[in-house]
Amino acid sequence: WPRRAAREKICMGSWIQRAPMPTPRHDLQAIVVGKEIYAISGAGDTTVNAVEIYDTEADRWREGPQIPTERGWFGAARVGEKIYAIGGKRLRSEAEKVESGDDYTFDIRDSVEVLDLETHIWAATESLSSPRAGLLAVACRGKVYALAGNSMNTVPNGGPLDRVEIYDPETGRWAPGVPLPVPVQGPGVATVDDKIYVFTGIGGRKGESEVQSCSHVFDPVAREWSELAAVPTPRCDPGALAVGRKIYTFGGWGGSATFHTVVEVYDIDSDTWSVAEPLPEKKAWMATAEVGGRIFVMGGARSKEEGGYRWIEDLHEYLV
Repeated sequence: WPRRAAREKICMGSWIQRAPMPTPRHDLQAIVVGKEIYAISGAGDTTVNAVEIYDTEADRWREGPQIPTERGWFGAARVGEKIYAIGGKRLRSEAEKVESGDDYTFDIRDSVEVLDLETHIWAATESLSSPRAGLLAVACRGKVYALAGNSMNTVPNGGPLDRVEIYDPETGRWAPGVPLPVPVQGPGVATVDDKIYVFTGIGGRKGESEVQSCSHVFDPVAREWSELAAVPTPRCDPGALAVGRKIYTFGGWGGSATFHTVVEVYDIDSDTWSVAEPLPEKKAWMATAEVGGRIFVMGGARSKEEGGYRWIEDLHEYLV
């Protein structure tokens, strides 16, 4: 994969508002099942166990099977008829802090839960090697890859990670994978033609915590990471998804703006980036889903002028 500096400036597309999520939240994950989208867990003022299912044809939400372990800033992926929810964090209450004698804001997860789409029952499976949040997960060649993240308060001086772990549904076990070239938390991730693409995030090769513009692709057969053209707008916690041989990155935070509306599109065949129609609002920590070539972006958060955050319930469809 040669690295090219070419970046086209082409605006395209438009946004349509769809039925909002019943539960406003960020740090959620979205998984496609047929023509429906499962919006899983996440957080507002507290971490929620909500699973809400969006019917893309009827533009309507319904309640799904609640996840047993509330988690935000986690990874999720589907292999076959199972959805895997991996790691993440839970916001601790003030009462918990007082009772435990520490003031940690978050409870960091190593646990993994699996939703059987035939029975709609959640069950536990083998945990990650250690707790981490800020990771993402993708399915590739029948396995689940858990990439990047942050160990946070579970280890001294916790920071962005280059860790990759691979779950085999056949054995129910995790194994270490080839580490990322750059340790990051909150990247954008997508899978195209059995290769894994990772963009942006916060981290760095020398232990720094800087917003990154790096892009890499992993070939599971060769077991190698290759560098790609850099993302034009460095940022953390964007939404990301693939449609055909293009990968869309939405919003995020950090770098040139506290929160972004920018939408940038990576063309796999030309190794170039283009600029698309921006998001209707600034936000990060959103979920994305592609259903039959249709692009959906839901939830997220951004800071409010008066302080705190706005937890977002909005669902938009992007018309390419």
